[in-house]
Amino acid sequence: MTEHTHIATIAKNATEEIRVGLTAFNGKPLCDFRIFTEYRATGETGPTKKGVTFAVALLPQIIAALQEAEARRLGLLTGETTR
Repeated sequence: MTEHTHIATIAKNATEEIRVGLTAFNGKPLCDFRIFTEYRATGETGPTKKGVTFAVALLPQIIAALQEAEARRLGLLTGETTR
């Protein structure tokens, strides 16, 4: 069994949230972004199939891409990406 370290929970809408965590598989460190939902029948919250898991080595590239997306959203950047 792999230990999971919860990093953050971000509200997506009234019934879903994005959970960010760190885990490992076969000794390789991973980062996981997963959608969790509230099940109407039970009121409990659980994971869905929606999400992405990737090597933590990719975090700098993902962070840079998210920062660029935010800069574009704010109108600070225009044109094609340099990546």
